[in-house]
Amino acid sequence: MRRQLALLAGACLLFRPLASAKTLVLESTPATVYKGSISPDIPPVLHIKSGDTVVVNTVSAHSGKDPVAFFAKAGIPAKDVLQQEIDIAKMPAKDYSFGLTGGKTLTGPIYIDGAEPGDMLEIRILKVTPRVPYGENDAGNGGAAPGMMPNVKREPKIIKYDIAKKIVNFAPDIHYPTRPFIGTMAIASTKAASAHEPGQYGGNMDFEKLQAGSTLYLPVLVKGALFVAGDSHASQGDGEVSGNALEASMTPTLQFIVHKGEGKGMDMPYAEDAKNFYILGMDKDLGKALANSIKETVKFLGKQYGMSQADAYSLCSTIIDFSVAEAVDVNLAMYGTVPKAYFTKKFPYWKTRA
Repeated sequence: MRRQLALLAGACLLFRPLASAKTLVLESTPATVYKGSISPDIPPVLHIKSGDTVVVNTVSAHSGKDPVAFFAKAGIPAKDVLQQEIDIAKMPAKDYSFGLTGGKTLTGPIYIDGAEPGDMLEIRILKVTPRVPYGENDAGNGGAAPGMMPNVKREPKIIKYDIAKKIVNFAPDIHYPTRPFIGTMAIASTKAASAHEPGQYGGNMDFEKLQAGSTLYLPVLVKGALFVAGDSHASQGDGEVSGNALEASMTPTLQFIVHKGEGKGMDMPYAEDAKNFYILGMDKDLGKALANSIKETVKFLGKQYGMSQADAYSLCSTIIDFSVAEAVDVNLAMYGTVPKAYFTKKFPYWKTRA
């Protein structure tokens, strides 16, 4: 892959120089939002070029067919309910399930000009802005501890938070910081995939490290990549153990950069921020997901830092932390955290490499 060395070579790897990039807005309306799977057969609603930034409005869509009545139970007046969420709740269903279960409400797809199979799509998460000061979580039978509450029916808990102070007011005596991020960011695979199940294409990863200031890397699998986003969260702990997070409507600001030929050999997404690399592994079995994350981390260390398999595996055991990203979405996700500070070799990040 040698991604970072290629980046240092300059803009020749990019389909479009960043200096000429544009910023566009993609609203969440019945014309730009769909409910269903992730598929190459869903027509794009926006065309952009490499280097462009898109402000993408998403809606949580956990409020059912009547968002006003849903949120009124928590004392939220109708005027404070997103009109777009109301409109989307009422829109005629577009059948993009393709026979798959686990449909989500997603904004897109976005077609990136010049993105082709074998390329890598870099998605810089510049901002994640809350659209409303409340969200929803439900807990009961199911999740990562099935059978723990067999007689407890899942009921929505409306949770409010202070956008300015970035504090979730879970209860009168319980307060914690917001962690806004987008639970589902995906590109299309060569065939339709369940929006509930993450994979090589990204998808419902529910990976809370993908907050503002981080970067997601995905291997391009179809022409144009066909990026979608949704399932936004105001906060979530690693694991998302109840089966859902603090589901809330968010607006991510995302910059898309195509790296020609850099997606070859990428079997899984990975992520990065200023301090760490995050190497993902997935499987329906959590133990196998851990094994896959270790294998991907060993491969990454070899390509990025020239380490032998044995030394990389040793490093994984002696200092690298492996954690659960999510344990509830059919294909479960583990990740290894690789701190950049451990290595003498340094790579530029964002401002210095743009």
